Amino acid sequence: MNTPDKRADWLAKELKKAYLDARRGKTKKPEVEKFDAIAESELAALAKEIHSRRYVPRPSTAFIVNKPVKREIFAAAFRDRVVHHFLFNQVSKWWDARFIEDNYSCRIGKGTLYGIRRLDHHIRSVSRNYTRPAYILKLDLQGYFMSLDRKKLYKRAMWGLDRQFPDKGYVYQLCKFLWKVIIFNDPLKDAVFNCPRSAWKGLPPSKSLFHQPLGRGVAIGNLTSQLLSNIYLDQLDRFVTFELGFKHYGRYVDDFYLISTNKAELVEASKVIERYVSSELSLVLHPRKRHLQECNKGVAFLGAVVYPFRLHPGKRLKHNLVAALSNADCSPETEASYKGLVKHYKHCRLLKMVDIARGVQ
Repeated sequence: MNTPDKRADWLAKELKKAYLDARRGKTKKPEVEKFDAIAESELAALAKEIHSRRYVPRPSTAFIVNKPVKREIFAAAFRDRVVHHFLFNQVSKWWDARFIEDNYSCRIGKGTLYGIRRLDHHIRSVSRNYTRPAYILKLDLQGYFMSLDRKKLYKRAMWGLDRQFPDKGYVYQLCKFLWKVIIFNDPLKDAVFNCPRSAWKGLPPSKSLFHQPLGRGVAIGNLTSQLLSNIYLDQLDRFVTFELGFKHYGRYVDDFYLISTNKAELVEASKVIERYVSSELSLVLHPRKRHLQECNKGVAFLGAVVYPFRLHPGKRLKHNLVAALSNADCSPETEASYKGLVKHYKHCRLLKMVDIARGVQ
């Protein structure tokens, strides 16, 4: 890739792939249809902007979602999502190979169900199939996405880039430019609101970019934000597993747990981790989301409750399932999705509730 022509061909090919990735499953959305109509010229323009370092993100669309919890979203324009996929495609495989096994969030082949099953595995391993006492410490980072220090985030992204591309060639230079643009982009600038500002009422300040100091916070929902979340907390994963020596540990985004037969060990670990996330990551453990309990009492995690030798869906999943399936407008896809999810838990009573909600005798 030493000649200008080869670089241009490579960039055009990678942007086309990123475009196809970004539109997958969203072809009926108006924004995607609009882009599709001029895709060739838009991708050519993007290639020129990225190559010449003139690329600037378009304004984001701000709105509130209420399920599963109330959350602020700044959705990037589709054109920018193509760029996000391009950058993701260049760096994610290198980072994924580095991540620990028990980092479950936003990774191919993992996710919530995988995380639940891994928790069940860790509990069984430590308790020797519930034949001896085992304890779990669950912790959470307060306002994680909104608290991220962008300078530290960029430094960590560059730490990986320096090791992935030691030659610091063409791809390295493009990724370096894009990381800087994306991380330091202010989603609040010229944001378009597609819901009234009153929708923000009741959202805690720690969960909104509008209440963060300058240089703090990244937008929830973007593909790059999900990857950056894992990149930044890879440091925590390695601190807990390698420096503190906890083999039975798992994390999904900012929720994580440690399991041990020694309750006092977990109490001390909580203090050490709190000091680490404060001093090294500039983050704060949520003061009201610290749980230390016996594993055989039923452990809630990622929408499920892990009991001895069985998994149950959590209260929120049960409520959302019945509410959705009781709706006459519930689509066949939604029904199939919920039924498939419930079958993983082998919860006969809830499966009957599904049938009753859909009027099946």
